[in-house]
Amino acid sequence: MNIKEIPFFSKFNDVEISKLDISSSINYFDKTEIIYYEGEEPKYLYVLLEGSANIYKTNSKGKQLYIHTINAIDFLGEVAIFKQIPYPATAECEKKCKVLKIDYFNLDDDFCKKLFFCQKLLESLYKRILILMNVIDDGFLTSKERVIKFILENVNDFYNAKYTDIAKKLNMTPETLSRVLNKLKEAGYISIEENHKIKIISKENLIKLSE
Repeated sequence: MNIKEIPFFSKFNDVEISKLDISSSINYFDKTEIIYYEGEEPKYLYVLLEGSANIYKTNSKGKQLYIHTINAIDFLGEVAIFKQIPYPATAECEKKCKVLKIDYFNLDDDFCKKLFFCQKLLESLYKRILILMNVIDDGFLTSKERVIKFILENVNDFYNAKYTDIAKKLNMTPETLSRVLNKLKEAGYISIEENHKIKIISKENLIKLSE
């Protein structure tokens, strides 16, 4: 992919694209590979070109708190770069990723102050704020409410992911997820088919339970 084809840089002129090209490189990461760790000093601004990455925080006891998943094409690590603070969370590849790594501090000030580019950064930062608000809201939900919300919003994920992966995204154990799903099945709200695929039987009742 040509850098100018990336939406964030589409309005840059040839000279600016050339400067960006000199200060960047394409990197490939395998599934579960870490792009950057929470607490690291930010040296690069990343653009996820292909794949998806899970963002999570880790407490002093090693427990992980899933925050959200970033899908291509999007920024990675822009909060740390914008505020010049250590990366506030870890970025781990959910699947194979292709990433543009930009030596942000090697770019001149005029480049970094381009109105179009700053707007894109601010839009991304705003999205992150909304995501954090959603994480906070989810913290007030019971396990059952979180599972129901996930089913209503992401039922197709059960066709492509293991229970262990989904449980991580719900910040619960696989055992808790299985127990909630079985209760919903017994109540007639869902069916569990081959390979743990979920089919919604009574969407209206699920919505009522989630309210």
